[in-house]
Amino acid sequence: MKVINKENVKYPYLEYPLDVYSFDNGYKVVFAYKKSPMINISSWVKTGSINENKDNNGVSHFVEHLLFKGTTKYPAGVFDKTMEQLGGIINAATSKDYTLFYINIPKEHFKIALTMHADMMVDALFPKNEIGQEFDPDGIAPKDKRERYVVIEEIKMGQDNNWRKVYNNLNSSMYTSHPYKRDVIGTKEIIANISQEEIVRYYKTFYIPSNITTIVVGDFDKEKMLDLIIENFKFKDNSNIKKCQTDEKIPEIKIKNPKTTLDYAQLNSGYMMMGALCDSPKNLKETIALDLLSTILGDGKSSRLYVNLIENNDNPYYYQLDSYHYQYRDGDNFMIEANFDSDKKDIVVDEIKKYIKGLEKIDEIELKKAKKRALVNFAQDSEMVNDISDMIGFWFCVVEDIKKADEYIKTLDDIDCNYLSQIAKKYLDPDKFSISMLLDEKFKKD
Repeated sequence: MKVINKENVKYPYLEYPLDVYSFDNGYKVVFAYKKSPMINISSWVKTGSINENKDNNGVSHFVEHLLFKGTTKYPAGVFDKTMEQLGGIINAATSKDYTLFYINIPKEHFKIALTMHADMMVDALFPKNEIGQEFDPDGIAPKDKRERYVVIEEIKMGQDNNWRKVYNNLNSSMYTSHPYKRDVIGTKEIIANISQEEIVRYYKTFYIPSNITTIVVGDFDKEKMLDLIIENFKFKDNSNIKKCQTDEKIPEIKIKNPKTTLDYAQLNSGYMMMGALCDSPKNLKETIALDLLSTILGDGKSSRLYVNLIENNDNPYYYQLDSYHYQYRDGDNFMIEANFDSDKKDIVVDEIKKYIKGLEKIDEIELKKAKKRALVNFAQDSEMVNDISDMIGFWFCVVEDIKKADEYIKTLDDIDCNYLSQIAKKYLDPDKFSISMLLDEKFKKD
């Protein structure tokens, strides 16, 4: 593995540019300098539920769990225990677009942390005794409750969460065929029966150098760190394996058939989410505009939804009102969520649609406040080593262009009220949102 290119990339609020190394096998390494007693080491793998199909949905998240279950050098539990004894914090996460593994470690222990992290990434064993036996997820649980059982219990907990139910129904209804329509965590039926062979095949298909970026943030000797990475990230040649099949990934940036999904349970209040699809974050100006529109509509106690429907409502029937803009590689989501008295469901839908429509008119004071908040959030993400790592990983894996980070502030400054109005009209037609509701079962009609 050899470095074929080194590039210095300016990154906002950091004292020095990023060092971005590209290797002959497609692997990338990023160094970010930040004065700190801690070093953050993370590897971002450009695979998540976007690369799954109906038969292996949830395997990305399952692999995330299983990477901690031992390598040739280190049996299961040794990595976790060693890092914790050295004052390190380790974790991982799976999204639609990527799987992330990270360590926050006092800088004097960076060598052992990097060595063990690399070993976990390139030599995971997936032992059967750690995966656990296949079983009926609705039947009697196995006595030996290994990782398969742990993940299935996590899935079941999500099925009992009201917001999770509402989100899953909405997410599925917004897409026609894109793999984003599936739940990242998968189904208990698939996880209960997926074989070790299929898990390993997925790992060998997607955990390849060209899909992985390792980011190191902190105060360290760059030459020593680079040498250590080259010494330890010895990727195996998996080119001859039978690769996992993936679904066709045609981006969907408009909901083709908006629908309302109703579900019922024994509840004290109603839950609703409304969602629209938008273009990908590669379109930086549009995605920043959607962030601003979300802030104005429903993010915080000065937002339109909160002020008008909760704070200034003499008889409020809302318990929660928020809006969100989620960014994904193949297209963003714009969502509003509400918790309310179930008997007000029709009023709630009409009211929120009215305020979505109202986004076609934005005043200068609102825009100024939203921009200020965006700038503060952007600056805060450059304060801590873990936040810096998260943002760099996002620019690499979701936006797929780290150089756009340096365009953020100027692009934000260029947005005016007229442009926000155009974006609201383009993406946020209230009649083209899909809606998911979870209501008290007494409102269910025969």
